[in-house]
Amino acid sequence: MKRIILYTTLFLLALGCEKGAGTFTVTGTIYDDSFESPLANAKIELYGVSVGNNQISMVASGITDNAGKYQLSFTRTRTEKYVLKVIKNDYFTLEEDIYYSSLTLKDDNVRNYTTTAKSWVEIRINNTNPVGSDHLQFIRQLGKANCSECCGSGLQHYYGAQNTSLFCVNDGNKPYSIEYAVFGTSNTGVLQVNTTAFDTTVLYLTY
Repeated sequence: MKRIILYTTLFLLALGCEKGAGTFTVTGTIYDDSFESPLANAKIELYGVSVGNNQISMVASGITDNAGKYQLSFTRTRTEKYVLKVIKNDYFTLEEDIYYSSLTLKDDNVRNYTTTAKSWVEIRINNTNPVGSDHLQFIRQLGKANCSECCGSGLQHYYGAQNTSLFCVNDGNKPYSIEYAVFGTSNTGVLQVNTTAFDTTVLYLTY
């Protein structure tokens, strides 16, 4: 009888340890959409977000290899979610949520992501024969949006004499275009340039 109780106790202890322990492994490939190739030497950081208080702490980090592959292993702890960041100079930082409930201990958790190199557009605005009543407006039609460095998505207005430039960030090696109109004239249209990664491309808006 004592042996049965002992074996039962040991079994329950082992089961409890197995449930609480373990290591998650997150692996995958980071893809560079600007050059249509894997992104090598990007820093990968993984943060845990605690349940209830939303405190954030780093749980793992690594670097992508020449094939853009990464692997992160970290101790299983109860969190609401993890936040994975992909960081590399002159690339847009990628930030993705990985929910605890989506992870498994049995197999590698594969997560593939895509980011782009940065480029810039200089919108060079020049009114060649200005009068005080001139009114130019334009709006982005194609281009990077919804990022902390991005130009506003609404209408841009310029009045009277203008000889200035507006710089906007864009996905590298991708098109950027604006639709413009000069009020009271037939001067309207769409202007587009193809940007170059890590460089600035000039878009001339002359009226």
